Formats: sequence, structure tokens, C-alpha cells
Amino acid sequence: MKKLINLRPVLFIAISMCCGIAATYFFMRENVRWGIIVSVVFLSAVCLFFFVFTDKDYKKRNLIMSAIFILSFILGGLNLFGQLTTYQNADRDGYYYNITGKVTWAYKTDYSTRITLENLYIKGNVEGTLKYNADVTVYGDVDLDVGDIIQFKTKFVDKSYVYEDRFNATDVERGIKYTAEINADDVSVTGNSLTVFERVNLFIRDSASSGLSDETFPVAYAMLTGNDDYIESELLNAYRIAGVAHIFAVSGLHIGFLATALTFIFKKVKINAYVKCFLITFVLLFYSGVCGFSASSLRATVMTATTLFALAKGERYDGLSAISLAAIIILIFSPVQLLAVGFQLSFVVVLGINLLSKPIAKLFKFLPEKVALALGVVLAAQLASMPVMLATFGQFSTISIIANLIFVPIMSVVFVFILLMVLIGGLFSISTITLFLPDLLLKGVNACVSLIDYPFFMVGGFTIGSGIIAYYGALIIASGLINLRRIAKRISICSFALVFIMTAVGYSVYDYNCTHLYVVGGEKLSATFVSDKDESVLIVSDTAYVYSANRLKKLSQTSGKNEIDYLIFMNGYDLDMQVFITKFSHAFKVANVCYYGVEDKNSEMLLKKSFGIESKNYQDGVNLPLSVINVRYAMNGNMLSGSVNDKKISIYSALKKGEFNFVEHNDDSDIMVCSSRAEMLINKYNPSTAISYRYIKDVLNGESNGNLHLKLH
Repeated sequence: MKKLINLRPVLFIAISMCCGIAATYFFMRENVRWGIIVSVVFLSAVCLFFFVFTDKDYKKRNLIMSAIFILSFILGGLNLFGQLTTYQNADRDGYYYNITGKVTWAYKTDYSTRITLENLYIKGNVEGTLKYNADVTVYGDVDLDVGDIIQFKTKFVDKSYVYEDRFNATDVERGIKYTAEINADDVSVTGNSLTVFERVNLFIRDSASSGLSDETFPVAYAMLTGNDDYIESELLNAYRIAGVAHIFAVSGLHIGFLATALTFIFKKVKINAYVKCFLITFVLLFYSGVCGFSASSLRATVMTATTLFALAKGERYDGLSAISLAAIIILIFSPVQLLAVGFQLSFVVVLGINLLSKPIAKLFKFLPEKVALALGVVLAAQLASMPVMLATFGQFSTISIIANLIFVPIMSVVFVFILLMVLIGGLFSISTITLFLPDLLLKGVNACVSLIDYPFFMVGGFTIGSGIIAYYGALIIASGLINLRRIAKRISICSFALVFIMTAVGYSVYDYNCTHLYVVGGEKLSATFVSDKDESVLIVSDTAYVYSANRLKKLSQTSGKNEIDYLIFMNGYDLDMQVFITKFSHAFKVANVCYYGVEDKNSEMLLKKSFGIESKNYQDGVNLPLSVINVRYAMNGNMLSGSVNDKKISIYSALKKGEFNFVEHNDDSDIMVCSSRAEMLINKYNPSTAISYRYIKDVLNGESNGNLHLKLH
């Protein structure tokens, strides 16, 4: 008789560590119920393992294994607790420092340069080297690049591991604790220092940029290093909604082909098999370092190395054990990775392929074997990643199956070809020659990706919630990982599927009947978006003549809305509405505009003629014609006051210096949305829910990493 589950010690150790991290996460987020549930389920599973598998011959072994699982659970939890506690206690807010740091990432925008600094040394009320890094925005014309050592004086703003009432895994895993804004005139470059990984990365960047066009360089650089910052947002979005943006995350696709190429080369060299494995693994690790030791590249490197050594030893390769070993190594060094989207997508995709590709391929046995296997791999990856995609981005692509079947084989060959041509071109300064053909290939790929109206194939607008447990339960049973009889297997799959469907429908109906409030903020745009099933309204608190529409595009994707009924402009700035809406229309289609102040017939006529938009001016105290939110202008258009779902709400535009004194009314709002100098308003009125467009310590904000989202019942 088959055992219910085949014992894979490395797999169960990895699961134990993940359970410990998850339980600690819930306890630290004060979600005691789920913390207890995870802990009880884990301990129950360990008890079942011991009693189910224990017999006279294996009692001692299983007792030892059970102890190891419990220790792994504790280790994972303590590791996360230590990492988050250290991160949270590293605050430096409220003091000015003379700061020295090394630039490890730099990206120019139209009006600033965004940089990441490491090896920070500060002088002020304290002096010394900081453990964590900083994201800094430098306004003005400044020429900074990776490796530059810079000095400046400013006040750091601390980040928390909780952001938008969600866990801020991205910043914690990157070691970003501080943010700052400075002027270019305040920065001085004192030197330059590059690691070997940075030198190679810059070598690849410079070689690719000198031989490729402005259109194709960003794609090639992203493919080779995982850095997609240079890709235009429209093109990157096209790759994402096509479901093939994973070619920009250095992972199994890249590492696997590089390992294959290296294996082919080393076949010609007569050296010990284990030495070959070490050499190939060293090259793969080095390449992972060039790509910043991302979770996907490390995972792929560990799995590939495990495969190589298993083959060298003549043993059977176990994909699940290799994936588990990779997870353990990464989580020991950074347990917060488990809560990061990149790690989750990377591992669920590979797990899905390992567990589901063969069972799915059997369903297509009427097709040629290679086609059936390819379909199995792509469908397995899509099924495994769908819940994570839906939870993170609010939607997933149905055309990605076809896109991956076509693009992945092509891009695999293109990747190796471009890497070789970039290296040769850079070494001999002939990149223009060696990259001529890759340039044409990438232009063709970009054209194909941009050709189709992919949004038509996007599916979203529903929520899975805790039904994700039942979903993955059904996939695990279907994979055959758990040994069940055919009838029991079918009943279990149907039961899990039914629970998943009922849970998803329940959550989706609940969300559908909620009023959703999103806040987006940035350097040049601050806005509040309110929507329900009947109406969508976007309120622009502050903007400038030049602003980025990227946040608005993300808001459109997150909310699932691409049309809004009313666009509301608040007072406090000079604005050409036609110029604003020209860029705004890339994210949303607008039906009506409301604006404060004197009637502007010329602007109204232009909006009607150019965009078909009806517009009207309003004064203080006059209700705006909205149903989802009941508000009116106040304080000379600097404020919107009213209610939403029986909760009092007030929305403020930027308060210029000295204007706070004129706000003498008593604001007893339940929800307060504030722009610049928000801390003054929050301290004065102390609302139950305070939201700031810019970062303020201990106040929810919508500026740094996405859209703040509140559900109002």
C-alpha cells in the first residue's frame, strides 16, 4: 500500500520554515486569528506525520524529523522577527545629517534623478555607518551613475514595514529604510567605487546601448540583467498584459540556457565531472550577482546546480527537493522574501511546472509529444501563478498561454544570441556591428508585442480572498503529490474547487457592493479616486503642468476601471485643463469635468470639441452632481467636504506656507485626505482615518509604492 505522502525531508523543512515565517508575520501584523490557525495546522501536521509514518523500524527517524520540522518552524519565525525588528528600530527621522553614500542604482526622469544609496555614513546627532540603504530623489540637472560616492546634507524620512495597511516587503527585502529629497546643487561627487558585479553590469549596459537603438536597448538590457527601468511604460505594460514580462526577470529561462551553453562548452574539456559542476555553478552565481542576486536568479542557480551535481553523481534529479533547497537558502538569508511578490511568482510558477505539467500534458496526448509537453508547461505555470497575479495586479491575461508558446522559445534563443553579441561587441568595441541583427530581431519582437489589443484578453474584477487555500489544495491533489485512490482524488478536487468557487463569488459580490477609495500621490500629481458599481469619480487635489500618468495607469489597472464619470479639479494651482486631459486620457476616458471658480467658456468649448467632455464650474457650498460621494467645495476650492457611505470625508489640496491659519472651521470628518503640510491638519483634527499623499511617519500615505485602497461598506 502506498503511503499518503512520500517523505521528502528538504521539502518538508522548507514548508516548516515557510509556516514559521507566515505565523510570525500574522502575529506581528496583529492578526492573531490567522497566526494561531497557521501554528495549529502546522503542529497538527507534524503530529499526523509522526503517528502516520511511525512504526517500529522508523520511530526514531521520524521523531528526529519531527524535531527538525519544529526547529525549522521556529527558525523561520525568529528569523523574520529579527529582520523586521532590526528594520523598524533603525529610524533616523527628525534630524539633519551630513551624509555620504554610494550610488547603486540611478534613473533619470524629466525633472529629477532617482538614486539608491548604500554604505551610508552619517554625521549629526549620531555618527556612523547605517545598516540600511536609502532612496533619494535629486531635483535638477545632475549627472550621477552607479558607483559614484556622493555627499549631501538632508533629513531622512523613515520607512515602515507596514505600508498602506499592507506589508512592505519590497523595501524590506531591498534594504531600503530611508527616503529623502534634495536639490542637485546640494550634491557633491567625491569619488567612484565599483564592485566586480557592477563593473560587468555597466559593461553590458554600455555595450548594449552603443550597439542597439533607443527602442531596443531597454528590452535587451532588461533581458540580460533584469533591470526594466529603461523600458517605456507603454511597452513594458504591453509585455506584462501579454503575460511574457517574465523574460525580464532573470530566472530559469535565462539560467537554464546559460547552463546548457556552458555544459556544451565544458564537454570539450577533459576535466573531472565535479570540477565542471563547480565551474558552471560559479559562473551562474557570478551572473546572478551581476543581476543583483534576485530571488528568481538565485532559485534558478540553486536548482540548476542541484541538477548538475545529481547527474554527475548518477542519481535521479528530484525537482521538488531542488526547489525546496533553493527556498531554504534564500529564506535563511532573507525570510521577508517569502512575502515578496517576485519570490512568490518565481516559486509558484516553478512548483506548478514541476507538479502539473505532466498531468496536464496527458490531457493532450492526441497531440505530438513536444506540443503536449509545451502546453503542459505553459498551462501549469498559468494555473499556478493566476491567484498571485490576481491578488497583486487585480487581473491576469488569458492570451498569455498562446503568447508564451510563441515567445518563450524565440526569446530563449534571442537571449543567448544577444548575450554573446553584447560580450563580443563590448570586448572588441564593435557593438554596432555585432548587435545589428539583434537590433532588428528585437524591433520585430516589440512590434509583435505591441500589435495586439491585449487589454481585450485581460480578466479581473473579482477577488479570491482566503479561497486561495482551496484553489492550491485542488492543484496539489490534481498533481498526484498526495497518493489517493482515483475516486477519492476526484471527490477531493471537486470539493476544493467548489469551496474555491463559493469563496471567490462571496468575496467578489462583497467587493462589488462596496465603495472603493484609492489615493495616489507623487511628485507632480495627487488624486483621490472613488468608485462603486454605478459611478466613478476622480478628484485631482494637486498637479503640475508636467506630470507622469504612470500612477494613473496603475490605478486604472488596480481598480479595473478605464472610464470615469466625473473628473473634479480642486483649486490652488494654474491649470490648462486641455493639456492635462490630453495626458490623462492615456489612463482614463472622461465623461464630465467639474472645476472651481469663475466660468471658463473657452476651456469648456475646447474640452467639448476635442474630447467630447461636458464641463461646468462650481462655487463653495454647492453640491457636486455625484452619487458615489456627496461633496461640495469649501475654503475657496482648497477643500472638498461631504460624506461617502455615511462617513464624513474631507479632501484638502496643498496648503501653502502661512495658509493654515485661515482654516479655522472644526473638521470632525471620519476620513481626511490631505496633501502637502498634511501633518498640521491631522494633528489639529485627529480624524479616525488619516491619509496623506506624501509620506508622513505613522500616517497612511499613497505616495511611495502604489495606490492606497480603502473599502467603505
